[in-house]
Amino acid sequence: MNNRSQNISNYFFSFKNLFGVVLSLVCIYFVFKTFNWIEFVKHITNLNYFYLLLSFICLFLSIVLRAVRWKIFFGTNDVKVMDLYKSEIIGFWGNSIFPLRLGEVIRIHYAKVLTEKKYSLIFGTIILERLIDLLLVMPFVLIFYFYFPMDLIYSKMNLMLIMISAIIFFLFIYKYFFQSIKRKFFIDIEVDIIQSFINNLLPIGLISLFIWTFILLNVYFVQESMNLNFSILDCLLIMLVATIVYAVPSSPGTIGTFHLAVQEVMVKFLNCTIDSSIAFAFILHAHSYLFFIILGSYYFSKDSKNILSFRR
Repeated sequence: MNNRSQNISNYFFSFKNLFGVVLSLVCIYFVFKTFNWIEFVKHITNLNYFYLLLSFICLFLSIVLRAVRWKIFFGTNDVKVMDLYKSEIIGFWGNSIFPLRLGEVIRIHYAKVLTEKKYSLIFGTIILERLIDLLLVMPFVLIFYFYFPMDLIYSKMNLMLIMISAIIFFLFIYKYFFQSIKRKFFIDIEVDIIQSFINNLLPIGLISLFIWTFILLNVYFVQESMNLNFSILDCLLIMLVATIVYAVPSSPGTIGTFHLAVQEVMVKFLNCTIDSSIAFAFILHAHSYLFFIILGSYYFSKDSKNILSFRR
């Protein structure tokens, strides 16, 4: 990469970093401008911790199943589920403490160190992982899009325009800033992982379904801990919105953006009060955030040298 391209990439990275922080700060402002501490403490003190424990179990099982599915993508027996599980945890841990979803980079590098596979192979498995998740989630996104009341048609049109603009923007960035990565991926990627993906499509699909079921149950048990009486459909809507927001590069742990998105959905579509919406968004985010911080910090203390070697 020449100096001009390097400078453009550096400016782009700095812009994304600044944009993510500003976006999160703006969202935090809108979330907490009507914040009521008394109501918030009331919701916290009345939590049912049995359901909260169940939500932690579902979160943990979803990560374990992600590791099992990831191993299938490799199509080989010399890759250990435990190594992939630790890479998953470290990836979520990195996303929780670093901006712009830098945890994904740490995850790829740490998986490379533990499995001793090539970067291109690991990157290829993650592309397939994202593809199968997208195929499972997109039908529900479309269903909810047409499920919303017709008086929100202008909001729908605006949303579609934003989504189309975002897709064009990322395609532009992909074409002009990541040519070398794209060439390396398509040249070096192992054909075997494509074949393994095709041969194991049924178990991969079933495991993916269980993964998203546990994520949905995680949301359901958190709302049960607050006695909000949401239906499974309501929880599915919140899960989809949270998933989409989590994919947007912003501040560490999507603080602010996550809270505002969940709060707005609950107020406008589920007829919840602003106080209960803020409390639920905070608890839903905090319980997974603390889970990944605590578990990730444990594995980081065990192998910090290999984890931090990604900086090279």
